[in-house]
Amino acid sequence: MPPSMPVKPHWSTEPQGRWYRWRGYTVRWLLFGLVVNVFQPVAKDVESVWVDKLYQAWIGLVFGAACAVVFTLAENRFNTPRIKWKSWLIVLATWLGVKVAFVSLIAVVD
Repeated sequence: MPPSMPVKPHWSTEPQGRWYRWRGYTVRWLLFGLVVNVFQPVAKDVESVWVDKLYQAWIGLVFGAACAVVFTLAENRFNTPRIKWKSWLIVLATWLGVKVAFVSLIAVVD
């Protein structure tokens, strides 16, 4: 009988804890925030389109970073067995909560 080959898990081997799998979550949320914000139309002056696009990209990255922190903490706290529907529920709750916080903050600042 041939020796069995060890199967290497496809996920991170870091110890499970509060920040388990944070790298993958962060990359996904940063890309999401960047893409969603950069593809919004520019509503201000046509002359400063690139400045507005850079501002949108910056806000998108900050939004994505905030979502990554909230999602990572919630996923590792409430969904340790990684049940798919719970993960999607946490994704929606994270997006909604962080979006409300960002919109409220922008409304207060402007």
